[in-house]
Amino acid sequence: MQGLKSLCVLASAISMYCHGAERVSLFNDTQKIAPTLQQKQSTFGDDSNQNYLLTLKTFAAQYAGHTLTFHKSRVGQAKQSHTITQKYQNIPIWNHDLVVLTDENGTVEQVYGDLIVNVAKDIPTLTPVSEAQLSAALDSVISLFNSERPRIFRRSSAEEVIYIDTQGKARHAAKLAFFTDFESGPFKPQRILAFVDLTTNELISQSDVLQRVVYEGGSGPSGNDKVSRPDYQRADYVSYPPKTFVVAMETDAQQTNCLFDAKNVETRNYNHGTAQVNTPYSYNCSDSTRNDYKEYHGARSALNDAHHHGQTASLMFEAYLGHKPYFNKKIIQNVHYGLNMDQAFYENGEVYFGDGDYLFYPMVSLDVVAHEIAHGFTEEYGSNTPKSMLTGQARAINEAFSDMAGEAAEFFYSGTNDWKSNHETFRLDDALRYFKTPTLDGNSIDHVEDYDDSVTSHHGAGVFNKAFYYLTTADLDNETSPWNTKYAFILFANANKNCWTSNSTYLTGADCVMRQTHTVTDQLTQDGVKKQDGSHWQATELQNHVRKAFAQVGIGLKVDRGLESELGFDRQFLAFDFKNLTRRDGQQVSASSSEGWQWQWNFGDGSAQSSAFEPTHNYTTAGEYNVELTAISPSGQSDTFMLPIEVFDDYCPAQGINHSKYYLSSVSLNSYKNDSTSSNYSDYSYDVVEVKDGKALNVTLTAAPHPDTQDKTKNFYVWLDKDNDGLFHKTEELALFGSSKTQLTGEISLSGELNQSYRLRTMVSFGLVKSACGDMSWGEVEDYTVKLIENTDPVDLRISTSQGVNQISFENNTVDARVKRWHWKFGDGTTSSEKSPIHQYAQSGNYAVELKAYDRFNKVIGSWNKQVQFNTTITARFTPRKSGSTVYVDTNQSVIPKGSTIQWQFGDGVTSSVRDTQHTYQADGEYTITLTINHADGTQSTTETVKIGETSFTPEVSYTVSEQADGTFKVSFSNSTTKPDNAARYPDVTLEWNFGDGSTLTQTGNFGQDTEHTYQAAGNFSASLTISYNKPIWDDWGSRVTGTKNMLLELKSTQPVEYCTAVGLTDYEHISNVTFNQDGPFSNAQQPGVVNPNNPIKLYATQNNTYRIEAGYAGNEAFAENYHIWIDLNSDGQFGDGDWRNNKSELLVMDFDQTNQDYGKGYVEGEFSIPSNKLSQPVTTTRMRILQYYGFSRVNSIDPCSDYSSAATSGSGEIEDYLVEIYKN
Repeated sequence: MQGLKSLCVLASAISMYCHGAERVSLFNDTQKIAPTLQQKQSTFGDDSNQNYLLTLKTFAAQYAGHTLTFHKSRVGQAKQSHTITQKYQNIPIWNHDLVVLTDENGTVEQVYGDLIVNVAKDIPTLTPVSEAQLSAALDSVISLFNSERPRIFRRSSAEEVIYIDTQGKARHAAKLAFFTDFESGPFKPQRILAFVDLTTNELISQSDVLQRVVYEGGSGPSGNDKVSRPDYQRADYVSYPPKTFVVAMETDAQQTNCLFDAKNVETRNYNHGTAQVNTPYSYNCSDSTRNDYKEYHGARSALNDAHHHGQTASLMFEAYLGHKPYFNKKIIQNVHYGLNMDQAFYENGEVYFGDGDYLFYPMVSLDVVAHEIAHGFTEEYGSNTPKSMLTGQARAINEAFSDMAGEAAEFFYSGTNDWKSNHETFRLDDALRYFKTPTLDGNSIDHVEDYDDSVTSHHGAGVFNKAFYYLTTADLDNETSPWNTKYAFILFANANKNCWTSNSTYLTGADCVMRQTHTVTDQLTQDGVKKQDGSHWQATELQNHVRKAFAQVGIGLKVDRGLESELGFDRQFLAFDFKNLTRRDGQQVSASSSEGWQWQWNFGDGSAQSSAFEPTHNYTTAGEYNVELTAISPSGQSDTFMLPIEVFDDYCPAQGINHSKYYLSSVSLNSYKNDSTSSNYSDYSYDVVEVKDGKALNVTLTAAPHPDTQDKTKNFYVWLDKDNDGLFHKTEELALFGSSKTQLTGEISLSGELNQSYRLRTMVSFGLVKSACGDMSWGEVEDYTVKLIENTDPVDLRISTSQGVNQISFENNTVDARVKRWHWKFGDGTTSSEKSPIHQYAQSGNYAVELKAYDRFNKVIGSWNKQVQFNTTITARFTPRKSGSTVYVDTNQSVIPKGSTIQWQFGDGVTSSVRDTQHTYQADGEYTITLTINHADGTQSTTETVKIGETSFTPEVSYTVSEQADGTFKVSFSNSTTKPDNAARYPDVTLEWNFGDGSTLTQTGNFGQDTEHTYQAAGNFSASLTISYNKPIWDDWGSRVTGTKNMLLELKSTQPVEYCTAVGLTDYEHISNVTFNQDGPFSNAQQPGVVNPNNPIKLYATQNNTYRIEAGYAGNEAFAENYHIWIDLNSDGQFGDGDWRNNKSELLVMDFDQTNQDYGKGYVEGEFSIPSNKLSQPVTTTRMRILQYYGFSRVNSIDPCSDYSSAATSGSGEIEDYLVEIYKN
């Protein structure tokens, strides 16, 4: 924990993304909505639902265009859960549902998820979206996959949403989803979820959200080569749960067939393909129900195993939760999916199991089958309100719950657990993942502090898995624990159903779990599980158990009822100052209020216990110890809290393995400078650098100018043990970081206890470093010490102001960690405590602004004053949107100062003062809508005209492109528009062509007139055809109807173009030679240019092509290398058609040579196929690029235009280009 002796660190350079959309968190702040919800009622009826909605809607209605929709209410015996969808302009804000939890009295207990507000600042205008636009967006994303081998596509969908991007900006987007796979092996099933900006057509995000086992594995309970099991017996059907699979029997005139379609599970045989199968597997069982089909890849019968395990998992859900996993929809299982597939996955209500390859046996073990089925439960497949947990920590929680379901199915079936995920089918080790010690697999994490964006969802599952294990297995003092796998699973499953959201975090997800213990007390009562004294377990007692379980993984929860013992600590190596954080009914017990309390501290090292309120303890050796605090209240109630702690006797070791070319030649800390030579690690901590409290520590790290690396980009790091605990936290204590070829310069501001020393660790590295500890391949580490001394100087306040539209920004760039609090006075009676506030004044004028800076003793240590001039801007603007006779208007396009009022006049006598509103006209006709903005500084009005009763009309146009020999493009427009039903007999048709290059054409007479146009150069052009015509005299008095068809023309030249330049770094490794099919070996002796300009390599689209790439090294060691092969299949001069991150259609090989950590065997070889659908000619001559890239692990994204010496695409290895001839037939 953060101790009283603290050190604050402020970096002088801070990067921020500023957008209009904002998040408002109600988590642990229910008072924002609770006052109107204090209604004593057991359930929400229709009226109370309206009160409930009204409170939230009132809160959200402050923001233009925002609405909340009440989705559902789940009513239990005691508590209720309500899910709410947020909308902007009636369009759902994707992935941002809210869940509100209420107690038995109807009082708000907790809110999960954030309110999204001020979307109008990012999207001031929403243009209506047609189905055609959504379809076009879907087609554009699907087209990215069409260039590979023949594919299947199914279950596609497109819908309009508001998407909050990774920078927090709201985007008007199309949400697109579809499933795809190759028609033949090697298979790669994907469930694509993509978002396309409907304004710019930009592909915002694309990801594969298929729920699958990360190493693509499988198993079967009747046995494989790793785990032998006895045969299923027909008589075992009578047991519960059944010890054999259950089939449906059908008899006709010839025979009796057994169908794998029974007990809520239908199992299908894909027979190593991916083409859709719609019927269950069946076999002739006229003489016997025995099914021997089929032994494959080490499993005796994957179909039998999958069917039995699917039925077992379904029965477990029904027995434990009272309903089937997918409610009234049965489970569809697809076995033998694909060929040599190390995968199992869930997709849209169905689960798929591959037969394994190198990593796995067929993936049909009980825990794997239950894992995949549980993904559908989390998605709430079969319900009316499905949710997705596909990003960030929510996806890790999703994977953890599926792991829990696997253990729950094992417990349901056998009454025991192995606490291993995928033990039976994993070929390479004991198990794929572990519950008790998740880190055993070498990749998973088991503490929230270890999570960052690079942690995969399966490895992030370790946090919740470990908490689940502890809750299930931990012993209680003086009481038999009520927990087992069944009750723990019921708890987590109800949290999943009732209050996990699409963007749950570890903290909010755990809090939700804790608040579902009432569902377990009901089950314990039903099962007759009681305490030793015969009393029933109470929900708050179970909540305390859950709190302790999540404390093991760094998640702090509070029950706020009863006695909650808890401990924390400050540390410095072997010395610990323990903190007593015990609470009673939510109030922390202090030393002054602890009279009558007893304390029992067990330090876990065998030493004497302590009865002090907050003891100190010195461990004799480093190691891991379980520390316990037992709190005994004056009334005799006791509670024990245990926390494992890892004790260190020194700072963690760190070093650069290879340091002769990447090392620090000097480090400067203010006036102190240390020059040094190459070393893997140097300890200069004996040189103490004094720094005034709060003053900037100017840091400069300079890399040695080695001739081989002086022009290469290097990564510099400065870590600071700011709380003096002997540890370097990987994010909070990374004080400076940057990339440069020569040096890093920056400022660190320090403030804390005077005359204390703090360790500073500096690094230079060739690669990226995530931790201050351990080994790095190339680089150096140096340690220093800084000491804080007294500083009586006032704070140097660095303030600047800028006038924006109806607001003034106060930019505070002060660097002084002594400042703990800011206080602004804006001269209009308002204040702020933000460091850099943005303020809106109600009226133009000159205002006296004052700022004061306070230290930790609440003493003023700096002040700033300035007269600022503020001027308002008023602009009235809007665009009405029509739907039938209803018009929607808003002020999002207007500029409205604070303190303004607005009025709408709809031209039919109706007015409104609501900024975002709608109006329905009672009669057809033309109306003038007026928007008036009134403010103390002036009034502005604007008008727009709408026609009610007019039928929509869009011309029908297509086009073809032909490139000419002179480099121009002839485009033929085919106009198939026919005369609309509402056109006059003599409609006076006018056609206006806009070709997007400054040229236009006007035609009259007929609707369906074609035309041609010649474009002078390649490029993108926004062309359009607008047709207008008269309506009949009896329909709206002969008014004209106008419709426009917009077309985006992408004109690309097929003439030879220049390829992007790629630059390798061959100091340590290079490509020695390559061979493709029978061509080669080729070698360029590390020279630039095309290796084989006069001798193209022959490749074939109708057969597998072989490759072998051999590496050369500067020394004798063969390093681990990634190899990517790109081929410009459509000869457009670009790899990945200019979007290599998202379009991998021209990335044909991703191979990785690794035998052990940093080393490989020195070559890769294999086969690859070429998709023929991107080849336009029988023989295509084009460019192939091979990228060699050093790395500890497999890398999936290497820019084919990389410059390895650049910070943006830094790396090591060679990049080579080859000329290839590809034969299509």
